[in-house]
Amino acid sequence: MGLGLNIVVGFAGLLDLGYVAFFAIGAYTMAVLTSEGPLGIFGLSFWAALPICVGMAALAGIVLGIPVLRMRGDYLAIVTLGFGEIIRILALSDLLKPFIGGAQGVLKIPKPSFFGTALIQPGQFYYIILGGCLLAWFVSYRLSESRLGRQWMALREDEDVAEAMGIRLVTTKLLAFGIGAAFSGLAGAFFASKLTSIFPHSYKLEISINVPCLI
Repeated sequence: MGLGLNIVVGFAGLLDLGYVAFFAIGAYTMAVLTSEGPLGIFGLSFWAALPICVGMAALAGIVLGIPVLRMRGDYLAIVTLGFGEIIRILALSDLLKPFIGGAQGVLKIPKPSFFGTALIQPGQFYYIILGGCLLAWFVSYRLSESRLGRQWMALREDEDVAEAMGIRLVTTKLLAFGIGAAFSGLAGAFFASKLTSIFPHSYKLEISINVPCLI
């Protein structure tokens, strides 16, 4: 999550205080797609569901980015903060209870398996999380050295000058939100599979505060 938020806040300078929303979307997508309980109607494996979780979170990041393209600073922080709370309240509400369980959450999420061996022990699951962190680090490092990364940094320093130099602010911001959200969705997928059950109370504002403290 820290590596993903660093793209949004560190590279592009967009203060996002609703980052937990993408974490929750990734976790709930993994839960619904893989659960062996009453809410699990798809029965996918962890590996099959993982790219879907990342894609759903990235799509949510782009959807959030569209209405806030012209906002900066504190205004952007407040809107993203509200988005994070909206996702948590929706997960807690009765509106989506038939699909994601409401306050009861989603249970019986299976652990991932690797070549037919279920990764039940924490020491085994550690290597999956480590692999995800290394992947996130590699992608973010390569992006920081790329043309897109330089555009993000120009955007961070001065939006008006960046636009005058020919940088397309809309595309650049949406890519930052989408790629950053994808990493958060990846973390949420790991989180759901590690705990084997998820609840709306796990996605409070404190997570959106802890991650910027991390970076």
